[in-house]
Amino acid sequence: MMMGTAIIYSATYTSTALADKDDTFNFTAGTLYMYDTNLFRAPAGANPPFDAERSDSMWKTNVGISIDKDYSLQKFKFDYWHEETKFNNNDFLDFNGNNYNAAWLWAVTPGLKGTLSSKRTVDLVPFIDFQGFTRNVRTTKFQNFDFDYSPHNKWHLLGGVSKLDVENSQVFIQEQSFKFDGVEAGVKYTFPSESFFKFMVRRRDGEQVPLGNAFLVSDGFKEDEQELSMFWLVSGKSRIISNLGHLKREDNDYSVRDFSGWFGGINYAWDITGKLNLTVDLSRRIAAFQDFTSSYTTIDTIAVKPTWAVTSKIKVSANAQYGHRKFLNDGVQQNFGRNDDMVSYGVSADWTPRDTMKFGLNLRHEERDSNAVNRDYSADIASINGQLTF
Repeated sequence: MMMGTAIIYSATYTSTALADKDDTFNFTAGTLYMYDTNLFRAPAGANPPFDAERSDSMWKTNVGISIDKDYSLQKFKFDYWHEETKFNNNDFLDFNGNNYNAAWLWAVTPGLKGTLSSKRTVDLVPFIDFQGFTRNVRTTKFQNFDFDYSPHNKWHLLGGVSKLDVENSQVFIQEQSFKFDGVEAGVKYTFPSESFFKFMVRRRDGEQVPLGNAFLVSDGFKEDEQELSMFWLVSGKSRIISNLGHLKREDNDYSVRDFSGWFGGINYAWDITGKLNLTVDLSRRIAAFQDFTSSYTTIDTIAVKPTWAVTSKIKVSANAQYGHRKFLNDGVQQNFGRNDDMVSYGVSADWTPRDTMKFGLNLRHEERDSNAVNRDYSADIASINGQLTF
């Protein structure tokens, strides 16, 4: 399942003695400061209700540990971080989260290997779709087991099982809390150049909190997905990553929530010189969105990102993205054909004085033009962050 949400903003810093970043055990700690001119993504001239402020600044700090250990053919990784988010004006949005990412990269032989992993993240649901003007914290838990069998490192037999649990602290009809159990199987062919193509088939059985006939949100769904993907090392300076897939979703109770469609994309990266890189990305995403007047969305996006390595320690990037989002199928009411045009652009700079230290600056503008009432918005965001491992 692909969701129209994103978890953004993370960074770390500290002021104690440094250690080698390749140590088995490391501590991390950090902060990010961000200022947003339109936190709730409200249209021009509209102010949030109650005591909420339209613009705000935010501090996000974290402390954590990182473990990375190799033993024979096995590799063990564990990251844990406690994160606190505090807003200057809208302090009712403050929250804390405990996050982790654990993985065992197992291997029986060099030809039979895989991953057993578990991950948990906690973050605020963005206000680009959620318009509750309240704190809605999303907790995401993901467990996965997969294997890759290839005795000669050409043809690979792939498979795996997974479990995803997404829980919102507030009711969010369009992206309701849900969980699913998934299974996948496929094949992969690898070339001597490390280019490859892969075909996967996936099945997911999902559950969600039912909201009944008033909202046409049932207790679950089923998804079938097929995906062909590839990595092509065009030359020593360029590479292509692409995928093409089809997703079919069937609701347990309400056929109006059923949908199917194609998704995919192509990403081209070109090292123009030793210091200049250009990345171009074209993509289509499809996702459930159980609104009153729609049941799913498609998002067609084009993005361009040039990066300049000023020195071995300083990188400067620019980015520009345009997306067109369609809201499809009926919901509780008939679909009126909502369409959104989304534009964002910005610049960023990263300074890495040494392997265990990293600092960044980001400036971004984003806007949305929609034919739906009160869905237009414009926002400017600035942030500064630092990261340090010791």
